Amino acid sequence: MRSVLVTGASAPLGSRLLEELRRREGVERIVGVEPAATSNWIDGVELVAFDSDHRELFEFISIHEIDTVIHCALAPDRSGGRSEPAPARVIETMRLGAAVAHEGSPVRAWVVASSSDVYPISSHAPLLHREDSALDVREGTLAASLIEAEDYVRDIAERNPHLNVSILRLQQLVGGGVRSPIATLLDQRILPAVIGYDAPMQVLAIDDAVGALIHAAEFELAGVYNVASAGVLRYSEARRLMKRRSLPVLPISAGSLGPLAQRVGIPHVPEGLLERLLYGQAVDTSKLAASGFDPEFDQPACLETLRN
Repeated sequence: MRSVLVTGASAPLGSRLLEELRRREGVERIVGVEPAATSNWIDGVELVAFDSDHRELFEFISIHEIDTVIHCALAPDRSGGRSEPAPARVIETMRLGAAVAHEGSPVRAWVVASSSDVYPISSHAPLLHREDSALDVREGTLAASLIEAEDYVRDIAERNPHLNVSILRLQQLVGGGVRSPIATLLDQRILPAVIGYDAPMQVLAIDDAVGALIHAAEFELAGVYNVASAGVLRYSEARRLMKRRSLPVLPISAGSLGPLAQRVGIPHVPEGLLERLLYGQAVDTSKLAASGFDPEFDQPACLETLRN
């Protein structure tokens, strides 16, 4: 890993990744890609703005001999910059893949940050989802757009055996400066306690997400890997560790009234989190652990970063 290109560079995950890459020995060129240039940038990182033409991006990759591409822009709510779910950026991923896999491309490793939202959340789902678990194939859902993008990425890998392609399914991010649905939930002054439910929950410290992406790039991993910080908690344990008051609420989502409830301090279940608080979701990270990755944070330590 000598020359690295990172998409989604201005979001917290991409920005933190670029900062860490600056400290890695052997990394000579670091490029951050966004649709438009920004004046707020990191010293030692080259910012490049590209439009929709994948040929222009391929030319840049080829001229500058980029050997590693880390795609942090597929799942916006795994970027650390969004507090609500958003559709996967499928078209952008396809354009990037066309550039990465173009004939003559010097890229050896393509790491794609996907989302654990590909897995179904229900009373019948397993406690820990493995990489080969059934996926949420309901049409028109966030999971469907993620699966479409992942299928395209896997097709690129099959047609280009010289290219090491890894898909990392990230749990929701937490940490200083991070916005995510879970972080928004746990940031409430009074936390909602859904009557009759105490779901398992699992999050991912942004530093562990960065570490996993760099690990996959350095070791040129191939295949699909779940990523979460160590362990699993019950929601009641998370509320206790957050040291916040709790009030019981009905098992319904605040929906579009969530922002108003947030402003006036009423405990509520944010849009998109109801099923997660009813049934929970956690992933099995043993496959990534077998590749040599060890997260720095466990679940209580993740929540500690939210309280600071």
